[in-house]
Amino acid sequence: MSNIPISVFIITLNEEKYLPQVLQNLQVFDEIVVVDSGSTDNTVSIAKQNGAKVYHQDWLGFSKQKSYAMSLCKNDWVLNVDGDEILSAELVSTMQTMVNEGRADAYRLYFEDVFWGKPMDVRSDKRSIVRLYNQHKVTFPQDRLVHENVKLSKDAKETDIPGLATHHGYHSTAVLMEKQNKYSSLKALEKFNKGKKPSFLKLIFVFPLMFFKEYFLHRMFLSGRRGLVHAYISAMYGFLKEAKLHELHYVEKNKQK
Repeated sequence: MSNIPISVFIITLNEEKYLPQVLQNLQVFDEIVVVDSGSTDNTVSIAKQNGAKVYHQDWLGFSKQKSYAMSLCKNDWVLNVDGDEILSAELVSTMQTMVNEGRADAYRLYFEDVFWGKPMDVRSDKRSIVRLYNQHKVTFPQDRLVHENVKLSKDAKETDIPGLATHHGYHSTAVLMEKQNKYSSLKALEKFNKGKKPSFLKLIFVFPLMFFKEYFLHRMFLSGRRGLVHAYISAMYGFLKEAKLHELHYVEKNKQK
């Protein structure tokens, strides 16, 4: 049985550090599409050297940028990868096999986050996102400013991909905190735009509840001090989302006076 063709799409901005490794094991796929939003490093040349079809698109926001990149793919089956996510040859082979066998319309990929130079403990919970799918069975939610996971059609079947992709995007305390600060601003603005009201009780309790969830329920404590720091930053993300939503409503209310 011949392989069902799969297109890979990646949105980039200054991803030269890990992009060569990212692209290495993706060469077996039928097509690699890279949509760059203005890199000033060697991202574009690295992508071209590795056989990718490279397009420029000024930043539209996460969801719209990925939706545009997917629209450039020639195949029904597509795989979305970030410029700091490395898939092993074994994982890539598993993906192709599962698509060939028609097990589902969409597949959920699990991630091993590298933090302080090491993966988190193998027994801790791993993030997962639907990343491999028939593009006619999904849409990118245009009202989301961040965490732009695809929405599956009602008749779409989803299943998990065994194995882990290695993610380097949260590799240090400073980088993880910077990203969570940025993402919390976008999430708060998204909620504000949708008319979501802030909660004083949530402002009080979201941090301790999220810390308990991350540190104990997701078993971050198994990674020692790295897990403690990671759990605190995850809890801070939850707190900042709510704090910034309060701020947006407070500023809006006082403008009207």
